[in-house]
Amino acid sequence: MGVGQQLSSSKPRYRFEGGRWCIDLKLKSARHLFDNRDPAPFRERELDAEAVEYVLTSVAEIGKQPLSLVLTFEEQEATLPPEVVKDAIAAHLRYEIEKAGLRLSTHWRRTRYLLITGLSVLVLFLFLAELAVSKLAEGPIRQILREGLVITGWVAMWRPLEALLYDWWPLIRHRWRLQQIAAADVVINVTQP
Repeated sequence: MGVGQQLSSSKPRYRFEGGRWCIDLKLKSARHLFDNRDPAPFRERELDAEAVEYVLTSVAEIGKQPLSLVLTFEEQEATLPPEVVKDAIAAHLRYEIEKAGLRLSTHWRRTRYLLITGLSVLVLFLFLAELAVSKLAEGPIRQILREGLVITGWVAMWRPLEALLYDWWPLIRHRWRLQQIAAADVVINVTQP
């Protein structure tokens, strides 16, 4: 769903404020933003997977628009000043962008391997098809064998071509979304009960 579709509904999902779309996260405290299983200090801790998924989904819905990530905490914690939270978010996003880049590099290496394998199989099966034509007597068996070898050779190219043409787009989109979140303004609000 794009931003235009959201605006046509009775209540928009995201606020537009100061020239930016606002993704609001309301949490009890700053500690709820982080993965509780991660024992690292807060600056190095991973963000909660559900919070990250919510923000990524929001970015997908909003599209390539300027963003603000608005965090509202119900409790003030002296141990986690806003700068620490912002630094932790930035560090997590840098790490995720790096991981996304590595996944993309791995994909291209795997795609090269698939292409080499697929082309080798294609050449082999086309050669066998021509060999069948030259060695077998005229008739339906020769034609069926030739066509079967040609089709099998081209089917071997299906996965390499899929990887080359289509599989990298989701990886690129994921990295773009992470970069968009990393470029977002982070606003921290604390409400007093």
